Amino acid sequence: MYSTLAVSFVLSILKLLCFEYACAEQSAILKNPVDATVCLNSTATFHCSTNGSNLAWRLNGTAANGFKELAPNQTYLYPGVEGILFVPGIKKFQNTNITCLGGSSDEYITSNSAQLYVQGPPSPPSSLSATPLNE
Repeated sequence: MYSTLAVSFVLSILKLLCFEYACAEQSAILKNPVDATVCLNSTATFHCSTNGSNLAWRLNGTAANGFKELAPNQTYLYPGVEGILFVPGIKKFQNTNITCLGGSSDEYITSNSAQLYVQGPPSPPSSLSATPLNE
């Protein structure tokens, strides 16, 4: 009934409209945080992005805004959000499991988890190896 060219034209117009007006699509994590190893008193940086309109960080399952030591930063993209989380290399955060949640108001996806490892001060100059912090 309809020609292939007409159907193709209509689909092209719909795709343009979806791009212009951010048609609903399934939320996804586009960039997962990755493991980091830092020295004591330095800072680890974690990145995460989503195609949704919201992004939140979790440390061992607890919302990042519950930690006064953290400095989350977010950039709103079209469409989506990119988040950066700065975590100080202190004993409190040794072996911390870090995830981000991304999505829209009714649908959130959890990222793969990343681990933060904090190394203690180096051993005496004779051996020059880093010492992991004990819990």
